[in-house]
Amino acid sequence: MDRFKAIKVFQEVVSQGGFAAAARRMNSSPPSVSRLITELEADLGVRLFSRSSRGISLTEEGEDFLRKGAVLVDELEAVSEEIRERKRVPAGHLRISSVVAFGQERIAPAIPGFMRKYPKVSVELEISNRKVDLIQEHFDLAVRIGTSGELKSSSLKARKIFSQRLLFVATPEYLARNGMPASLDDLDQHLLVKQISGTWGRTNQFPISSETVSYSLPERFVVNSPNAARNAILTGGAVGLIADYLIEDMISDGRVVRILPEYETVAQPIYAVFVHRNFMPAKVRAFIDHMTEALRKN
Repeated sequence: MDRFKAIKVFQEVVSQGGFAAAARRMNSSPPSVSRLITELEADLGVRLFSRSSRGISLTEEGEDFLRKGAVLVDELEAVSEEIRERKRVPAGHLRISSVVAFGQERIAPAIPGFMRKYPKVSVELEISNRKVDLIQEHFDLAVRIGTSGELKSSSLKARKIFSQRLLFVATPEYLARNGMPASLDDLDQHLLVKQISGTWGRTNQFPISSETVSYSLPERFVVNSPNAARNAILTGGAVGLIADYLIEDMISDGRVVRILPEYETVAQPIYAVFVHRNFMPAKVRAFIDHMTEALRKN
């Protein structure tokens, strides 16, 4: 007996509500379907269906087998399709949504390399901090910060591609005029630019020794864009808490200086979020793999 085929027939009989309907669906004959079910029942040593003049119904063992056993066939098919999909050449239109700063600084610069690698893929990148509906708005994936907890009861999945930490920085000119802060309390004497986007950024978490300290920057000067905050700092007029990937080059070349280096935020993961399917389209898998590699090298 082909056990895999027999389980597939079992699933189809349950789905169609009878042997004849399952046979039509599978382009087979009712006797062939009945024979496979009989062989499966003999192999398991239980009856899967109760048969009567009114039709068939699952036995208790049949219910249990459908719930626990037949699902393994679905998983095997999904894995098989995923392996086949990997061999396909990525092609088609790829629609991506990304948070603004990360999209501008990291996603967009990596796309030309991806398109050289996969010339049959066209790419549309929407830069926005709004949370798009991937299914209703027909996006293939979205790049979001710290979002995995929101996916537990949804039809979405996420894969971590990067993580960011926020660092306190100021220009040498600012520090020459105003002095170097020695503690978080000292920041009360300085002008700080604070980033807030929705609920994000209102309070920051800093790992200190064996505990995590919460700190909320003053809200005298607030912006909703990391790039705007960085530009305000570069004028030499303010201190700010900026994502490391936005200012690492500026720290290296001396345009900005880290202050309070013992205070950097808890790492904030950045995810590629996509619709949960039995298998991932080749173009989506290829893009996530490309971004992960590009970000690692960067």
